[in-house]
Amino acid sequence: GSVGIERVFTLMEARLMAKQGEGATTLKMKANVDVLVATVGDDMMVHRMGVARLLWDANIKAEFNQQENPKLKYEITSALEQGIPYMVIVGSEEAANGTCKLKSLLDRTEETVVLTDLVRVLKRDKGVIPVGCEFAAELMASEQQDAK
Repeated sequence: GSVGIERVFTLMEARLMAKQGEGATTLKMKANVDVLVATVGDDMMVHRMGVARLLWDANIKAEFNQQENPKLKYEITSALEQGIPYMVIVGSEEAANGTCKLKSLLDRTEETVVLTDLVRVLKRDKGVIPVGCEFAAELMASEQQDAK
């Protein structure tokens, strides 16, 4: 269940912060990848590829594990170590429903998102900037300041 996942997050985060030195209270997100696409269960490669392609088509920087059945624990570790801010997780239930879990590694939130909405949610709610749209990001940042 996701309780185990939370525990892994907490442990990994603590370990990484220790590595990053005294006084590190938040993880530094430094990856040039915004989203790690992960799956739960066997033979889910096609789903990882599908979600990654969806994100690539929207010029969102995403990557996925090329191994056949990677363990979610290692995916989480990998995302945290690389400083990737978001994870998209698809399990068999999500695959059947056409949804995914969108996890923010920065503020520790998780929400279920319909795959067709994923790009919109990442761009609008999460402020993920499509490649080549850096100038638009500044515009959005100033808009978000006004919105608060």
